[in-house]
Amino acid sequence: MFATIVIGFDASAQALDALALGQALAGEETELVVCCVHPPELPVEPADEDGAAGQGAERLQVARDRLGPRPRTRFELRGCYSAAAGLHDEAERCAADLLIVGSSHRGAIGRVLPGSVTRQVLHAAPCAVAVAPVGLRDHPPALARIGVAFDGGPQGASALAAGARVAADHGAELVLITVVAPVAVSAGWAGAWVDPGAAAAIREDAEERGRAAVDALDGVTARVELIDGLPAQELVLASRRLDLLVLGSRGYGPVRRALLGTVSGHVAEAAACPVLVVARDAGGKEPAA
Repeated sequence: MFATIVIGFDASAQALDALALGQALAGEETELVVCCVHPPELPVEPADEDGAAGQGAERLQVARDRLGPRPRTRFELRGCYSAAAGLHDEAERCAADLLIVGSSHRGAIGRVLPGSVTRQVLHAAPCAVAVAPVGLRDHPPALARIGVAFDGGPQGASALAAGARVAADHGAELVLITVVAPVAVSAGWAGAWVDPGAAAAIREDAEERGRAAVDALDGVTARVELIDGLPAQELVLASRRLDLLVLGSRGYGPVRRALLGTVSGHVAEAAACPVLVVARDAGGKEPAA
Protein backbone atom coordinates (compact mmCIF):
# COMPACT_ATOMS: atom_id res chain seq x y z
CA MET A 1 0.00 0.00 0.00
CA PHE A 2 1.03 3.64 -0.15
CA ALA A 3 2.99 4.61 2.94
CA THR A 4 2.45 8.38 2.72
CA ILE A 5 -0.06 10.27 0.59
CA VAL A 6 -0.01 14.06 0.27
CA ILE A 7 -3.31 15.65 -0.77
CA GLY A 8 -3.41 19.18 -2.12
CA PHE A 9 -6.34 20.90 -0.42
CA ASP A 10 -7.86 24.38 -0.68
CA ALA A 11 -11.45 23.53 0.40
CA SER A 12 -12.73 23.80 -3.18
CA ALA A 13 -15.03 21.18 -4.68
CA GLN A 14 -12.05 19.81 -6.62
CA ALA A 15 -10.05 19.52 -3.39
CA LEU A 16 -12.88 17.44 -1.95
CA ASP A 17 -12.58 15.20 -5.02
CA ALA A 18 -8.87 14.76 -4.24
CA LEU A 19 -9.66 14.01 -0.61
CA ALA A 20 -12.15 11.31 -1.65
CA LEU A 21 -9.54 9.69 -3.90
CA GLY A 22 -6.99 9.82 -1.09
CA GLN A 23 -9.41 8.07 1.27
CA ALA A 24 -10.07 5.39 -1.36
CA LEU A 25 -6.38 4.70 -2.00
CA ALA A 26 -5.18 4.87 1.61
CA GLY A 27 -4.86 1.80 3.77
CA GLU A 28 -5.14 1.70 7.54
CA GLU A 29 -1.38 2.21 7.90
CA THR A 30 -1.15 4.96 5.29
CA GLU A 31 -0.26 8.40 6.58
CA LEU A 32 -2.44 11.08 4.99
CA VAL A 33 -0.92 14.55 4.79
CA VAL A 34 -3.52 17.17 3.84
CA CYS A 35 -1.58 20.21 2.66
CA CYS A 36 -2.90 23.71 2.02
CA VAL A 37 -0.45 26.02 0.24
CA HIS A 38 -0.89 29.75 0.76
CA PRO A 39 1.12 32.83 -0.31
CA PRO A 40 3.91 33.73 2.13
CA GLU A 41 2.84 36.14 4.84
CA LEU A 42 4.31 39.62 5.11
CA PRO A 43 6.36 40.10 8.29
CA VAL A 44 3.81 42.03 10.31
CA GLU A 45 3.04 42.02 14.02
CA PRO A 46 0.75 40.89 15.40
CA ALA A 47 -0.10 38.07 12.97
CA ASP A 48 -3.27 38.74 11.00
CA GLU A 49 -5.83 36.02 11.68
CA ASP A 50 -7.58 37.01 8.46
CA GLY A 51 -4.35 36.67 6.47
CA ALA A 52 -3.39 33.88 4.11
CA ALA A 53 -2.30 31.50 6.86
CA GLY A 54 -5.51 32.09 8.79
CA GLN A 55 -7.57 31.39 5.68
CA GLY A 56 -5.50 28.28 5.05
CA ALA A 57 -6.22 27.03 8.56
CA GLU A 58 -9.94 27.53 7.95
CA ARG A 59 -9.69 25.54 4.75
CA LEU A 60 -7.92 22.70 6.50
CA GLN A 61 -10.74 22.62 9.05
CA VAL A 62 -13.04 21.61 6.18
CA ALA A 63 -10.80 18.61 5.57
CA ARG A 64 -10.71 17.80 9.29
CA ASP A 65 -14.50 17.77 9.41
CA ARG A 66 -14.68 15.63 6.29
CA LEU A 67 -12.15 13.03 7.45
CA GLY A 68 -13.30 12.83 11.05
CA PRO A 69 -11.11 11.19 13.69
CA ARG A 70 -8.94 9.24 11.24
CA PRO A 71 -5.62 8.11 12.77
CA ARG A 72 -2.30 8.73 11.00
CA THR A 73 -3.49 12.01 9.49
CA ARG A 74 -1.66 15.34 9.50
CA PHE A 75 -2.75 18.78 8.32
CA GLU A 76 -0.04 21.08 7.00
CA LEU A 77 0.08 24.74 6.03
CA ARG A 78 2.87 25.70 3.63
CA GLY A 79 3.68 29.23 2.53
CA CYS A 80 4.81 29.37 -1.09
CA TYR A 81 4.12 31.63 -4.06
CA SER A 82 3.45 28.57 -6.25
CA ALA A 83 0.86 26.03 -5.14
CA ALA A 84 2.48 23.31 -7.26
CA ALA A 85 5.96 24.06 -5.90
CA GLY A 86 4.62 24.05 -2.35
CA LEU A 87 3.02 20.62 -2.86
CA HIS A 88 6.21 19.28 -4.45
CA ASP A 89 8.21 20.55 -1.47
CA GLU A 90 5.79 18.95 1.00
CA ALA A 91 5.91 15.64 -0.89
CA GLU A 92 9.71 15.69 -0.78
CA ARG A 93 9.82 16.72 2.87
CA CYS A 94 7.74 13.79 4.05
CA ALA A 95 9.07 11.31 1.43
CA ALA A 96 5.57 10.75 0.04
CA ASP A 97 5.03 8.05 -2.53
CA LEU A 98 1.84 9.63 -3.87
CA LEU A 99 0.61 13.19 -4.38
CA ILE A 100 -3.10 13.71 -5.15
CA VAL A 101 -4.70 16.79 -6.68
CA GLY A 102 -8.13 17.67 -8.02
CA SER A 103 -9.12 18.50 -11.56
CA SER A 104 -10.18 21.78 -13.15
CA HIS A 105 -13.53 23.25 -12.13
CA ARG A 106 -14.27 23.64 -15.84
CA GLY A 107 -14.24 19.90 -16.45
CA ALA A 108 -17.33 17.82 -17.15
CA ILE A 109 -18.63 15.66 -14.30
CA GLY A 110 -16.64 12.44 -14.10
CA ARG A 111 -13.81 13.80 -16.23
CA VAL A 112 -10.21 14.71 -15.55
CA LEU A 113 -9.42 18.15 -16.93
CA PRO A 114 -6.32 19.58 -15.25
CA GLY A 115 -6.20 23.30 -14.62
CA SER A 116 -2.94 25.25 -14.47
CA VAL A 117 -2.02 24.17 -10.93
CA THR A 118 -2.77 20.52 -11.67
CA ARG A 119 -0.65 20.64 -14.82
CA GLN A 120 2.22 22.16 -12.85
CA VAL A 121 1.89 19.47 -10.18
CA LEU A 122 1.98 16.77 -12.87
CA HIS A 123 5.20 18.20 -14.30
CA ALA A 124 8.26 16.62 -12.67
CA ALA A 125 6.56 15.78 -9.36
CA PRO A 126 8.91 14.02 -6.89
CA CYS A 127 6.63 10.98 -6.63
CA ALA A 128 3.64 9.39 -8.33
CA VAL A 129 0.73 11.77 -8.97
CA ALA A 130 -2.98 10.96 -9.03
CA VAL A 131 -5.66 13.27 -10.40
CA ALA A 132 -9.26 13.00 -9.21
CA PRO A 133 -12.00 13.64 -11.79
CA VAL A 134 -14.72 16.21 -11.22
CA GLY A 135 -17.52 15.01 -8.94
CA LEU A 136 -15.63 12.12 -7.35
CA ARG A 137 -16.52 13.51 -3.90
CA ASP A 138 -20.13 12.48 -4.52
CA HIS A 139 -19.26 9.10 -6.05
CA PRO A 140 -16.21 7.62 -4.26
CA PRO A 141 -14.47 4.99 -6.42
CA ALA A 142 -14.97 1.34 -5.49
CA LEU A 143 -11.56 0.46 -7.01
CA ALA A 144 -12.87 -2.85 -8.32
CA ARG A 145 -11.18 -2.63 -11.74
CA ILE A 146 -7.68 -1.18 -12.16
CA GLY A 147 -6.35 -0.54 -15.66
CA VAL A 148 -2.67 -0.32 -16.57
CA ALA A 149 -1.38 1.10 -19.84
CA PHE A 150 1.12 -1.61 -20.80
CA ASP A 151 3.45 -1.63 -23.79
CA GLY A 152 6.09 -4.09 -22.60
CA GLY A 153 8.67 -1.35 -22.01
CA PRO A 154 10.19 0.03 -18.79
CA GLN A 155 7.44 2.64 -18.35
CA GLY A 156 4.77 -0.02 -18.72
CA ALA A 157 6.58 -2.26 -16.24
CA SER A 158 6.66 0.52 -13.64
CA ALA A 159 2.96 1.21 -14.18
CA LEU A 160 2.21 -2.51 -13.88
CA ALA A 161 4.10 -2.81 -10.58
CA ALA A 162 2.17 0.10 -9.09
CA GLY A 163 -1.17 -1.03 -10.52
CA ALA A 164 -0.67 -4.58 -9.25
CA ARG A 165 0.07 -3.27 -5.75
CA VAL A 166 -3.12 -1.19 -5.71
CA ALA A 167 -5.15 -4.11 -7.09
CA ALA A 168 -3.76 -6.45 -4.43
CA ASP A 169 -4.53 -3.96 -1.65
CA HIS A 170 -8.14 -3.59 -2.75
CA GLY A 171 -8.87 -7.06 -4.10
CA ALA A 172 -9.44 -5.51 -7.52
CA GLU A 173 -9.26 -6.99 -11.00
CA LEU A 174 -6.19 -5.82 -12.94
CA VAL A 175 -6.50 -5.16 -16.66
CA LEU A 176 -3.34 -4.81 -18.75
CA ILE A 177 -4.35 -2.62 -21.66
CA THR A 178 -2.11 -2.72 -24.72
CA VAL A 179 -3.06 -0.56 -27.67
CA VAL A 180 -1.71 -1.78 -31.00
CA ALA A 181 -1.35 1.14 -33.40
CA PRO A 182 -1.85 0.65 -37.16
CA VAL A 183 1.32 -0.15 -39.10
CA ALA A 184 1.64 2.12 -42.13
CA VAL A 185 3.71 1.04 -45.14
CA SER A 186 4.98 3.68 -47.56
CA ALA A 187 3.54 3.53 -51.04
CA GLY A 188 5.47 6.35 -52.68
CA TRP A 189 3.40 9.04 -54.28
CA ALA A 190 0.24 6.97 -53.89
CA GLY A 191 0.18 7.29 -50.11
CA ALA A 192 0.33 4.49 -47.53
CA TRP A 193 -1.60 1.45 -46.44
CA VAL A 194 -1.77 -0.83 -43.42
CA ASP A 195 0.28 -4.00 -43.76
CA PRO A 196 -1.95 -6.80 -42.38
CA GLY A 197 1.01 -9.17 -41.89
CA ALA A 198 3.07 -6.69 -39.90
CA ALA A 199 0.05 -5.70 -37.81
CA ALA A 200 -0.69 -9.35 -36.96
CA ALA A 201 2.93 -9.97 -35.92
CA ILE A 202 2.98 -6.92 -33.68
CA ARG A 203 -0.34 -7.90 -32.13
CA GLU A 204 0.91 -11.42 -31.44
CA ASP A 205 4.09 -10.09 -29.83
CA ALA A 206 2.11 -7.65 -27.70
CA GLU A 207 -0.20 -10.41 -26.50
CA GLU A 208 2.77 -12.63 -25.57
CA ARG A 209 4.38 -9.79 -23.60
CA GLY A 210 1.14 -9.10 -21.78
CA ARG A 211 0.51 -12.73 -20.88
CA ALA A 212 4.09 -13.15 -19.66
CA ALA A 213 3.63 -10.09 -17.43
CA VAL A 214 0.35 -11.47 -16.07
CA ASP A 215 1.89 -14.88 -15.39
CA ALA A 216 4.63 -13.20 -13.35
CA LEU A 217 2.13 -11.53 -11.02
CA ASP A 218 1.35 -13.06 -7.65
CA GLY A 219 -1.89 -12.74 -5.73
CA VAL A 220 -3.66 -10.57 -8.32
CA THR A 221 -6.48 -11.45 -10.69
CA ALA A 222 -5.36 -10.05 -14.03
CA ARG A 223 -6.11 -10.26 -17.71
CA VAL A 224 -4.74 -8.83 -20.94
CA GLU A 225 -6.80 -6.64 -23.20
CA LEU A 226 -5.53 -5.83 -26.69
CA ILE A 227 -7.08 -2.90 -28.52
CA ASP A 228 -6.40 -1.82 -32.08
CA GLY A 229 -6.20 1.94 -32.60
CA LEU A 230 -4.38 5.06 -31.50
CA PRO A 231 -3.00 4.73 -27.94
CA ALA A 232 -4.14 8.04 -26.43
CA GLN A 233 -7.61 7.85 -27.92
CA GLU A 234 -8.20 4.21 -26.97
CA LEU A 235 -6.92 4.62 -23.41
CA VAL A 236 -9.31 7.52 -22.87
CA LEU A 237 -12.17 5.36 -24.12
CA ALA A 238 -11.04 2.47 -21.90
CA SER A 239 -11.04 4.76 -18.85
CA ARG A 240 -14.86 4.87 -19.02
CA ARG A 241 -15.05 1.32 -17.65
CA LEU A 242 -12.25 1.57 -15.09
CA ASP A 243 -12.07 2.78 -11.49
CA LEU A 244 -8.40 3.81 -11.85
CA LEU A 245 -6.01 4.04 -14.80
CA VAL A 246 -2.27 3.77 -14.13
CA LEU A 247 0.21 5.28 -16.59
CA GLY A 248 3.99 5.18 -16.79
CA SER A 249 6.14 8.28 -17.07
CA ARG A 250 8.06 9.52 -20.07
CA GLY A 251 11.22 7.50 -20.72
CA TYR A 252 13.70 10.29 -20.12
CA GLY A 253 14.29 13.06 -17.62
CA PRO A 254 15.12 13.00 -13.89
CA VAL A 255 14.49 9.67 -12.17
CA ARG A 256 11.94 9.52 -9.36
CA ARG A 257 9.95 12.23 -11.11
CA ALA A 258 6.53 12.03 -12.79
CA LEU A 259 7.05 13.13 -16.38
CA LEU A 260 4.22 13.23 -18.89
CA GLY A 261 4.84 12.22 -22.48
CA THR A 262 2.54 12.90 -25.43
CA VAL A 263 0.26 9.91 -24.84
CA SER A 264 0.19 10.03 -21.03
CA GLY A 265 -0.34 13.80 -21.10
CA HIS A 266 -3.36 13.49 -23.37
CA VAL A 267 -4.85 10.64 -21.35
CA ALA A 268 -4.29 12.46 -18.06
CA GLU A 269 -6.24 15.41 -19.42
CA ALA A 270 -9.22 13.51 -20.81
CA ALA A 271 -9.75 10.35 -18.77
CA ALA A 272 -13.13 9.44 -17.33
CA CYS A 273 -11.69 7.93 -14.14
CA PRO A 274 -8.92 8.81 -11.68
CA VAL A 275 -5.48 8.68 -13.29
CA LEU A 276 -2.26 7.71 -11.51
CA VAL A 277 1.02 8.66 -13.18
CA VAL A 278 3.96 6.69 -11.80
CA ALA A 279 7.26 8.48 -11.26
CA ARG A 280 10.07 7.48 -13.61
CA ASP A 281 11.91 4.59 -12.07
CA ALA A 282 15.63 4.27 -11.45
CA GLY A 283 17.32 1.18 -12.81
CA GLY A 284 14.10 -0.67 -13.47
CA LYS A 285 13.37 -1.23 -9.79
CA GLU A 286 9.81 -1.58 -8.61
CA PRO A 287 8.33 1.79 -7.61
CA ALA A 288 6.94 2.29 -4.17
CA ALA A 289 3.18 1.97 -3.89
